[in-house]
Amino acid sequence: MLRVCEKLREADEKGRRYGLARAETGYLRALVDAMADTDRLAEVELLKTLGDVNVEKGRLGKDVGKFKAALALYIAAMVRCYHEEQADGIEHRYHYTERLLQGLSSQGKGQSTEDKETTTPAKVAAMFQALDKRRATGGHTDSLLIGYAQVMVEAIVNDNSMLETEATKSMGDVYLKRGTETGDTRNLTRATALYNRALARCHNVHGTVVIVHRLLHTAKIRQDIARGNKVRELF
Repeated sequence: MLRVCEKLREADEKGRRYGLARAETGYLRALVDAMADTDRLAEVELLKTLGDVNVEKGRLGKDVGKFKAALALYIAAMVRCYHEEQADGIEHRYHYTERLLQGLSSQGKGQSTEDKETTTPAKVAAMFQALDKRRATGGHTDSLLIGYAQVMVEAIVNDNSMLETEATKSMGDVYLKRGTETGDTRNLTRATALYNRALARCHNVHGTVVIVHRLLHTAKIRQDIARGNKVRELF
């Protein structure tokens, strides 16, 4: 658990210094790292923390949509959780958020920011297309990863497994490109982890074929790098 706390500390500090939005960006970036490193404990904790962010947004803005988003993220965290103490904390937050939502709804004061933020399928798709365009033109790696993570979180909130799969695959593509350009096989390992996660979430034949092709291509790049390293060692 100490390892997880270390991953959260930097984002927490940014949140205290710069506000909730900056903290959320930090949590999204840390979530990508957790998934790429197959750190399930950290991934669960970060999904829970993103749920907490939405609860705070809902509380401050009396926003029903944010409370519902938090509930969806807590469920996603629970599904991935295998640590009993961690699961108990998530369940407590889930029931607390339910009570907040019920109280807000009963007062008739709740509002939703769905029209203002990227929550509808059309808006999420537009965000995704913009990220793909930035990636194609060599956009900044970290900002791309955060953007794809945001799309993935929106997909989880909206129960859109196809979009979640595509966003996860795209994060793998970012690491594949980075590994190919730098020759650093750690990035290829991260790409492979994300492709495997996307494959596990994929429910259509075409998508499965595309992801398997990515995995095979990543393995080939790794072999090429290893072969190149051996040749250099001979000289």
